[in-house]
Amino acid sequence: MDHEFSKAQVLREVRHPRIVRAQLGGLRGSGQNLRDFVIRNVSEHGLGGSCKGPAPVRGERIVVVLPGGREITGEVRWFRDHAFGMRLDEPFDIAMLSQALQQQAHVSRVNGEWHVESRHRVVNPQVDPSRIRRV
Repeated sequence: MDHEFSKAQVLREVRHPRIVRAQLGGLRGSGQNLRDFVIRNVSEHGLGGSCKGPAPVRGERIVVVLPGGREITGEVRWFRDHAFGMRLDEPFDIAMLSQALQQQAHVSRVNGEWHVESRHRVVNPQVDPSRIRRV
């Protein structure tokens, strides 16, 4: 069965949802001024992410440093507030990202390199005993 697509229909690659911490920088700085961001989804030719600060703007050439140190480059195709999407210069092996994450987790587990981050602080208010009402 032949299907014809209208110009309004857009074919998109399958996006694979991921939550991966990575680093992002401009190509002009050749890796300088890297900042943290989160990869939210990946496909063979692109990725979507979000930053704490403003996202890179459309047309900007950027480099992404993945866990394990692999760098990928591409061009920002869209942005909105803190989110952006980029088209990669070369096809991306999604299985490679999974392997890098598993290797990183294995190294941490074997070396015992872990630390606890205190994000929530428990505060016990100091109460004046003379102000406590007995019930």
